Amino acid sequence: MIRQDRGAFKNATNTGTTSAVATISGVVNTIFYLTDVSGSSDSASATLVVKNGSTVIWQEKIGDTVPYVSNLTTPLVCVGGNDITVTVTGTATCNANISGFSIESIKG
Repeated sequence: MIRQDRGAFKNATNTGTTSAVATISGVVNTIFYLTDVSGSSDSASATLVVKNGSTVIWQEKIGDTVPYVSNLTTPLVCVGGNDITVTVTGTATCNANISGFSIESIKG
């Protein structure tokens, strides 16, 4: 079993109607490792999009049949002090969730 024992754990969740956006605020000189992302929607054409600032770093069509969950074996690395967001689209109800950990960058 892998255990994360460094850095600061962070998570965010949000519920919306036509979109749900879960946001972890970026911190300058900090690297964020996205380890888990999930979402659900009532829309058959729903998408889940992960962004580092304005740059899309992951996207999936998730539909409306079952909640989407991804536990990333290799975390997505987000740098630059940017906000990390997960957006899920819907028509009447949708949910977005994100979690991971941050570590302060070492300058040398």
